Order: sequence, then structure tokens, then C-alpha cells
Amino acid sequence: MSKKERQALFSRCFTQVRDFELAAGWFHPSSPTDVKKENMIEWLLWALFSCNPEDSEEEWEQELHEYVHKLEELMDLKLEPGLNERVRSMRITLDPVIMVHRPLVWYTIVWIVDGYTSVYMYRHGFAHYSRHAWFAHFPPRLFPRPSKTTSEPRISYWYRPHKSTTKRPIVFLHGIGIGLWPYCPYFSEIIAADPDVGIIAIESLNISMHMSPPPLDREEFLAALTNILDFHGMDQIVVSGHSYGTVLAAHMFKNPALSSRVVAWQLMDPIPFLLHLPAVAYNFVYRKPRTANEWQLWYFASRDADIARFLSRHFFWTDNILWKEDLKGKPVGVVLSGSDQIVDVAEVRRYLTGEKDMELQWKEGDLEVLFCPGLDHAQVFDTIQLRKPLVDMIMKFCELGGNGLDSTT
Repeated sequence: MSKKERQALFSRCFTQVRDFELAAGWFHPSSPTDVKKENMIEWLLWALFSCNPEDSEEEWEQELHEYVHKLEELMDLKLEPGLNERVRSMRITLDPVIMVHRPLVWYTIVWIVDGYTSVYMYRHGFAHYSRHAWFAHFPPRLFPRPSKTTSEPRISYWYRPHKSTTKRPIVFLHGIGIGLWPYCPYFSEIIAADPDVGIIAIESLNISMHMSPPPLDREEFLAALTNILDFHGMDQIVVSGHSYGTVLAAHMFKNPALSSRVVAWQLMDPIPFLLHLPAVAYNFVYRKPRTANEWQLWYFASRDADIARFLSRHFFWTDNILWKEDLKGKPVGVVLSGSDQIVDVAEVRRYLTGEKDMELQWKEGDLEVLFCPGLDHAQVFDTIQLRKPLVDMIMKFCELGGNGLDSTT
């Protein structure tokens, strides 16, 4: 980033820090009085310059001290000079990658679930599109039918043809986990609501418990997705993203050519809001698990080899952050789980709605926020009753836009 971009980003984040005790969570121990000036500079060098202190350049010194001064004003506290070696800051893309090896039997289970998902998708009218060799990932991917050829070699995906002339097709972006399997009932209920609405389900194998090649960067992903939409003749779409899929949606928001194709957005368990606060980084990568659901996240997601590599070397908060102002101009539906163990839902809900009291459904202009009390991250997909509001929302969005499409490529 340029100096002007860094200053603009810092100012934007600065105005959204409601309580410095929250922001102090980037440091452990997290008491502001334990943090010294060099600790803060070390963290700022990562956050805004993507480098270690030893790689700092002399021309940045004045800029860094300006940031430190503003943070001192926010804290109403003068940082002591020097470095407190007991304090560690979270610097996710510079800290060591921590993973836990998996036995072969685990990858066998992943292979079985992947195969079962493929059968499910084929039975519900989807076709698989890929130009990857079957052995490009581990466990290898075997499909009941050969994959169809696509013009885009970098991304594999499932496509159910769009036949409606009055509704928009859906592009679905999944989250970290075991691929598309948790979302299969959601797809089947969308199909039951209107079998003529097409669905493109993008596969992100780097976050799907596979050993895979390095992921695409932001610009490569956007170019690949553009090729896929062009290949299927889709000029108007509805985007539905869950968890990390909402980060990919955030990239689309910021791309004028792609965002102009989107008539509405559905963001479930969204990751990109308030990424300057430490909740997502801490809960997904650094937290020591205590409860059963935290152990489940830690072992099956955070410490998976490819997922750990992806989060620690390819998750750049400055690229992924999404602001409320970015949402203007198109209908957006946000779904928040009240007991989300990854996202600080209370802060995100307050940021989006400006309301102190939690309403189950809040709407203002084009922005709608659906609040699901008592649910953890991704549990909104667990039952048909919980999924119904999601299906109703996405089908409402599919009715928006201009003329329909008739693409059966």
C-alpha cells in the first residue's frame, strides 16, 4: 500500500474502535499497560507494512510515530519506550504456521465424504467442471462421471443449469471445512423452491481438508470467476457466501466489473467486517481450545495442514476487510449466529445496525440483518427450520434485476 492508502485505512479503522480493550486483544498479555512503544510499532509494521521490524525502512519512521501517537490518544495512555519481551502480538501472516499431522485414515474419510458429495450433486442436477488432473489434490478426487471441460483451468466448480427467464442464478462460495457437503441440503431446498434457478458452487479445495496447490491470489480469483461467468453467459447473478466465502464475496464487492453483475448479496456468518479487531484471528488461529466446539474447530479446521497454511500465509486482512459503506447500492442480507465462536457478533451487529438492542430481523434501506440467537458458526445450516429463512432470502433476491437468463451451457 502507498502511504496515502495506509493513512486512509488507519483512519477508517481508528474511527471504528469503540473500546480499546477490544483492540488490545492483538497483544498477549492484553493489558494496555503491558504494551510498550516498540511492541506497538512491531504490530503496526505487520498490520500496515506486512514486514518485521528488521525490514522496516527509515522513511516509515515518522509515519509510524504518528500512528502510535493517535493510538495513545485513543487509549488515553502514554506508551513507555522500549520493548516488553513478555508481550507478543498476533501477526498472522508472519508468525509460524502451526498444524497437526493427520493419519491416512482421516484422508480416507475426507475422500469418502467428497465422493458422497459428488454423488449427491450429480443426483440433484449438477455437473462438475474442472481441468485439474484427478491426482492434483490429495486425497485424489474420483467422480461418478467425467468432469466437463471449462474455459477456466484454475477453479473447479459445480453447475446446475439456469433455465428461468424471470429470476437470477446463484453463485455460491463456501467456507472452511469439508467442502460442499454441509451445504447440500441448502442446495436441495433452493432447487425445491424453484428448479429453474441455476447454481454455480465454486470449490475452494485449499480450505476443504485437501492437500492442494497454492491458492489463487485475489486478482487471479476474480479473473477466474469472471471467465466462468462469461463461459456460462451470466450477466446478472445473486451471490451467496458463507464464512470464508464471504471474504471472496468482499473481493467481488471491490471489483467494479464483477460487482456490477451482482443484483444482491447474501452473507452468512460473515468474516470480513471489523477485521481490524482481533476476534477472527485469535479465535481461528491463536486460541487455546477449552470447550467441545472449540476443540472441533481447532483440530478439524485451524490445524489442518492446508487450512493452516492458507490462513497463515494467504489471509491478508487489508485485502479482505469489508466496510458498511461498501454495501450501498445493492440489496444485502447478512445472517449472524448469536453464539458464533469465530466472529465477534455483538460488535458486527452493532456496527451494521447501529442498534444496541438485538432484533431478530433488522432492515434499513437495502441492508437486512437476520440474527439467530444461540447458534454457533455454521449451525444455521443444521436443520430445515434454520435453513428456511436463508432459502426465503436467497429466493427473494433471485427475483430482483432485469430480464432473466436462459443459459444451459
